[in-house]
Amino acid sequence: MKKQLILANQEQSFALYEMEHALLDGVFEPTRRGKPLHYREIIGHSKWKNPETGEVYEDAIDLKLYVPSVLNPQAESILLAIIKMSGTDGLRIDPDQPMLPLFSTPKDNATTKDTVQTNCTKYKLLKTAGMGDDDKSYKLLDFYLEKMSLIGVIWKNKISGWKGNSWFLSYISHNDGSLIIRLNLRLAGAIFGEYEYAKVDLNERHILEKDASKTIHRWLSAHLWAGRSEYITYEKLISHIWTQQATPAAQRKRLERLKHDILPELDKLPSWTIEISDNGAQITHIKQTKQLPR
Repeated sequence: MKKQLILANQEQSFALYEMEHALLDGVFEPTRRGKPLHYREIIGHSKWKNPETGEVYEDAIDLKLYVPSVLNPQAESILLAIIKMSGTDGLRIDPDQPMLPLFSTPKDNATTKDTVQTNCTKYKLLKTAGMGDDDKSYKLLDFYLEKMSLIGVIWKNKISGWKGNSWFLSYISHNDGSLIIRLNLRLAGAIFGEYEYAKVDLNERHILEKDASKTIHRWLSAHLWAGRSEYITYEKLISHIWTQQATPAAQRKRLERLKHDILPELDKLPSWTIEISDNGAQITHIKQTKQLPR
């Protein structure tokens, strides 16, 4: 594959993203289907660290997400922008009780808390999400904020005994463009302690034109931290872009898109190198971004 180099001279822009929940496949698929009130059910599991003993239990928490079918990678770009802005100037909020994802009064800006409140403008959020500032973009922002606020989670901690439901996002907007967004960073709001994360480069994401490329870039950012390289089969890569079953003919089309459109687009990014082979690709996430020759 012929290498095309990009000079990364933009200000760094990263969103930290929770692997166990927000990165579940199928939440923001690169296919828009159904009507706004149609939902799909997504099942997930997560480890849990006992806040008193420090002991970690694998698959201790069962998660059942109800996700509006209309959510897609553009909605995910808005979510990533919220997470990025929350990490820089958001207020962290403690739940009222351990294991219960309830909002409480904002206290301080400790980075270890589970719920974040971000005060911003629609214009700033659109820009951080890599979107335009025309009337259509503002309408899309309103649409996706509304639909993301409908993501519900039923969760059960099999170790602690707590169970319940949680809402992913809530927001208040004003006709002057002001926004107040509260985001449950861990979705279920039930996990404390250390957890793995993904570092998603928003500048790279905004370079990508195809929705499917954005989806696999997000997954690879979680799967391959900078400095790592791995041979990954095409079948596995496809499964992290499209979760719905496909006919053999449709699956062949997915493979063609992956090999000839999606992976070549990813290979152009500053921090990624893709080596194509018969059944898979060697994918490298390099620490030092590729530079143009002087």
